[in-house]
Amino acid sequence: MIILIEEAGRKLVSFCNKRKTDRMISLKNGIDKHGLEEFFSKNAIDKKDCVWIVTDRSQVKTADEVHVAAAGQMDMGTQYAFESLREVDAQYLDKIRMRYNGIPWVIGYTKRCMIRELSLSDIPALYDLYEKPGITDFVEPLYDLEKETEYQKNYIKYVYGYFEYGMWLVFDRTDGKLIGRAGLDNREYDGKSELELGYIIAPEYQGRGYAAEVCDFIIGYAWKNTGYDSISCFIEPANTKSRRLAERLGFTNSANVIIGGNYMERWQIFNK
Repeated sequence: MIILIEEAGRKLVSFCNKRKTDRMISLKNGIDKHGLEEFFSKNAIDKKDCVWIVTDRSQVKTADEVHVAAAGQMDMGTQYAFESLREVDAQYLDKIRMRYNGIPWVIGYTKRCMIRELSLSDIPALYDLYEKPGITDFVEPLYDLEKETEYQKNYIKYVYGYFEYGMWLVFDRTDGKLIGRAGLDNREYDGKSELELGYIIAPEYQGRGYAAEVCDFIIGYAWKNTGYDSISCFIEPANTKSRRLAERLGFTNSANVIIGGNYMERWQIFNK
């Protein structure tokens, strides 16, 4: 990641978690759109590698014109903000850079899997996954391509972008193959917002511990990052595999409920 900041503001910034791979480059004070474009061209810098720490509103305007990710203090009017220049988190800046440029975040790794956000380029592989036997027995199928693409575009912007969690993709670390989906969503239940765990695993990977491995990671992620102290699963009684998995993960069957006209079991786990 390349961190840009005007010379006048550089002395005000101190970093948390700055990484050895990060570079910081000073820009000329008062640089405008043409000067910034020339800077990128002259130095062969890809704008997608950059995030600009802006210190006044004219810089915000220039960043918007040049289409480069920008972050500033709360009063700068940037889409992404931080509280103080005295404590800028480099990892947070990198997440801003990725989100602005549509680069999916890697959520984490288990022994055998990588879990990351969906990007629009993943949609063909997602259709392949959903066409496998049994996948849509207990989950909704995908929309037609045009509607699904629009849905995922909005999901990336408004769910990932706001909550920083959602339904993610699961890849086999050995060959990079998409083998499932799993993640966290918000569900309104009994007048309250609840955190819900969801998961599907390709049939050829079922019965081998992949779902438990991934879901166990996601539960730990939820306790560290969401502020919720409980997670629910809503499972149809006929879905015996999911019931067994929920029990294995430490969930208990707490209630029988009707959701969307369907009889469901509500399984819960609490942060200890």
